[in-house]
Amino acid sequence: MGSSTPRRGRRRDPSIDTRVLRAAVEELAERGIGGFATNSVAARAGVDKRGIYARWPDRDQLVVEALGTLAAGLIVPATGALRTDLLALVPAVAAVFTSPRIDILQRCIQEAQDYPAIYAAFRRDSIDRCMAVVEEVFRSAQLRGEIAAALDPAMAAEAFTGMILTRAGFTGPAAVTEPESQRAITDFIVAAFGAGQAPPT
Repeated sequence: MGSSTPRRGRRRDPSIDTRVLRAAVEELAERGIGGFATNSVAARAGVDKRGIYARWPDRDQLVVEALGTLAAGLIVPATGALRTDLLALVPAVAAVFTSPRIDILQRCIQEAQDYPAIYAAFRRDSIDRCMAVVEEVFRSAQLRGEIAAALDPAMAAEAFTGMILTRAGFTGPAAVTEPESQRAITDFIVAAFGAGQAPPT
């Protein structure tokens, strides 16, 4: 009589997930959503495509999850001060707005009309997540009295991320990735919004 003990499946290797998602991001950066091919992702990751389908049965699922990694790890630093919070955030936000992530952003915007559901997921999991973290930093500073109560944290977050995006796009990646540049961005924003100064009416 055979044993009734259920057989255990092979343990899932998390390193494969990491490799596949990294390869999927590269694929999106180069080919966009329309040109995204699971076979190509498998080749980039060095895995059997059957392993990909076992994890992501649908191509769009893989695309959405890959897009969700773009702002992964972006968290509120909670250092207790606006300047040190922003200084910790600049590298993470800069990574969202420099290659390869900015390439994906531009492609997704171009293809938004053709893939509205995927673009919505990209907005939610990458751009909106990034903005929510930055906004929380300014809101916390407001509660500590570091910035004026009348200041809109959402608009301050837009100014901060907009400055990083503009410098990366027009001046080049070094303008947001070099430590000296990151300190300059931080000091400018703190000087503009800090010290509890009320915004002009």
